[in-house]
Amino acid sequence: MEENYILSVLGKQYVDGQSDKVELKTSAAYVTRNGSRYISYNEYDAQNPNRHYRTTVKVDPNNTVTVIKGGSESHHLILEKGKRHKCEYMTNFGSITLGVYTDNVKVNLNDKGGELEVRYSIDIQSELASTNELFIKIEEANKNVNSNPDSQ
Repeated sequence: MEENYILSVLGKQYVDGQSDKVELKTSAAYVTRNGSRYISYNEYDAQNPNRHYRTTVKVDPNNTVTVIKGGSESHHLILEKGKRHKCEYMTNFGSITLGVYTDNVKVNLNDKGGELEVRYSIDIQSELASTNELFIKIEEANKNVNSNPDSQ
């Protein structure tokens, strides 16, 4: 898959009145298959920058978002508005089952890119662990190139 798109990700997490955020900007592949849109990119291991793993975000025609993350901390997260799903989350210490309830999904994607916004909460054994927001923007890489000949 050719990585000819620029992906910007902003993740926000709220736990016990504290907040944290993670931002990522990288190259990505973006394709449509059978009505679903797929964004796929490499993430690098924080402990070992020489290792990377593939993350894929799938948005189906019903706006259900599935995040599939490889590597030592792999997971398969299903984000469907108004529903709670159980998801397995692999860590270096073993597997944890998480409950994931999705409050809201906003999808504004087309063939050239667009934006995705998801708000969800995570629970462990029915105890709220965090509330989360995920903001994704995908755009063609060459869109950022100035093509105005008068500006040269």
